[in-house]
Amino acid sequence: MDSSLHKHYHDEEFDPRTFLDTYFYNGTNDMFEEVVVFPITQLFKMFSSGRVRGETLLDVTIGPLAFHLLTACDYFKEINVIEFIDKNIREFEMWRNKEPGAADWSHAAKIVCELEGKSEEWPGKEDKARRAVKRVVKCDLTKDNPLEPVVLPQMDCLLCAFVLLVVSKDHQAYRTNLKKLASMLKIGGHMLLLGSYNETFYMLGEHKFFTLSCDEEFIREAVCDGGFIIENLEALPTKKSSNFSDYTHVTFLVARKEKEV
Repeated sequence: MDSSLHKHYHDEEFDPRTFLDTYFYNGTNDMFEEVVVFPITQLFKMFSSGRVRGETLLDVTIGPLAFHLLTACDYFKEINVIEFIDKNIREFEMWRNKEPGAADWSHAAKIVCELEGKSEEWPGKEDKARRAVKRVVKCDLTKDNPLEPVVLPQMDCLLCAFVLLVVSKDHQAYRTNLKKLASMLKIGGHMLLLGSYNETFYMLGEHKFFTLSCDEEFIREAVCDGGFIIENLEALPTKKSSNFSDYTHVTFLVARKEKEV
């Protein structure tokens, strides 16, 4: 199928609940270990090492995900979430406010607490993450100031999970979007970038959605051109082919911002 015919992240066919059910709940697909357990484990290792520090974290993530915040909330007093689509914001706010029918991340909370050696404390982990989230702001990367009219101070840490690949139409747009997000990070702060290699699509129901295919060489170049020094890069090869997506690796990159560009 011609990738130009694929749906895009901002299209109305993107359904946040279908997205969650398809990819992020144990037992629903063969990718759970790669798209949930691997990111949680890498984030825990990085945060617990003490290499990534600070008071504030900016989360820029595909869809209304919260599982990665269950680790971040132990290390940052303030988490600010930015999102691109109103219905994703609504779905996330349902979880944040514990509304009826909201997403349940207890399975991820159990994984996090097991890594911490505090498996019995999982019932309170989601509430701790909810308390750490101070604001949720809509973002539009087509604007010079993507958060307009909101102005946020630069953050100590930028956590960007899977989203740049789905909101960037080509490699130049990826570079531009990365630099816009990097401008929200303090010099000396860290960007934690979750992504994939060689992915061209992901499925939501009957709809095939666009993903920008990138390899390691491009990601390294784009990050360095964005003013960063790469400190670590882990790439987990996929173990199984899937009808849901065609990525070859899930990746976790840690980079320190050296300069404004």
